[in-house]
Amino acid sequence: MGLEAAISGITDAVHEALTAAGLSLPQIERAVFGLSGMDLPKDREMLSAALTTTFPGLIFDLVNDTWIMLKAGSDKGWGIALVCGGGANACACSREGTWVTLRSLGYESGLRGGGLDMLRDILHYAFLSHDGTGPKSVLEQAVLNVTGAPDYDTLQLLFLEAVQDTAGHGELLHRALAIVPLVFDGATAGDEVCRRILMLQAESLAEGITGLVHKMGFEHEVVDVVLGGSVFGGGNPAFIDRLTLLTHEVAPLARLQPPLLDPVLGAYVMALQTMGKFDAMTTYAVLAGQVV
Repeated sequence: MGLEAAISGITDAVHEALTAAGLSLPQIERAVFGLSGMDLPKDREMLSAALTTTFPGLIFDLVNDTWIMLKAGSDKGWGIALVCGGGANACACSREGTWVTLRSLGYESGLRGGGLDMLRDILHYAFLSHDGTGPKSVLEQAVLNVTGAPDYDTLQLLFLEAVQDTAGHGELLHRALAIVPLVFDGATAGDEVCRRILMLQAESLAEGITGLVHKMGFEHEVVDVVLGGSVFGGGNPAFIDRLTLLTHEVAPLARLQPPLLDPVLGAYVMALQTMGKFDAMTTYAVLAGQVV
């Protein structure tokens, strides 16, 4: 997604929220934008400049989306948050309010995980299954069904062309990501390849969690680990079980859990804290079950 598309999406969301609340922009005392892709200083500078132009006079903070996930996920105000959708990223906040965010640029930058990485594994094993050079899997036919390719020779050409064409690459990957939920179903049905992919995903994500545990000194803390994103909506419990086991090997008192609030409300919590209008017990009690 380019800058223009990102600003357009944010603008639409802001106007929808203002309309729903019966407010105008000048009535907003402070805003917090928790955005995916806030990984590099240049991204922050570019987005900040664009938001200042788009919303003149608005006082705002710009943070990674994992930060608002943590604020929505735990009423302690500190801990770890892991977001896993198309990609993956994680952050941690200490008791003193020091933040650490992982580099969310894929395997090369230290954190493997997310739907796109799972898709690579899915395609890998689907081709092996078809070619007879690996274990048979239900993914072999599922990949064809989802991508619309009639056979594996066509599928190979589709992905070769996609790599050379940015627009086509995005469209094809978007369609292909629909395969990811089928991995959870396949693992539940006993498909060993699907199970292998899920366990690899759990192990990769656990590396991010345990790395933050060590960095923040949470080994002996009752630390909340908030899990958000579409990948955690899968229906096979072994995935979360494996992630939990690997986390508990390093931090036995850690509590892995979904967010307490809708993630967007984490931005609201951060804004209240910045303005000095935050009381944890009251705020979380009032917001529980509310969606902006």
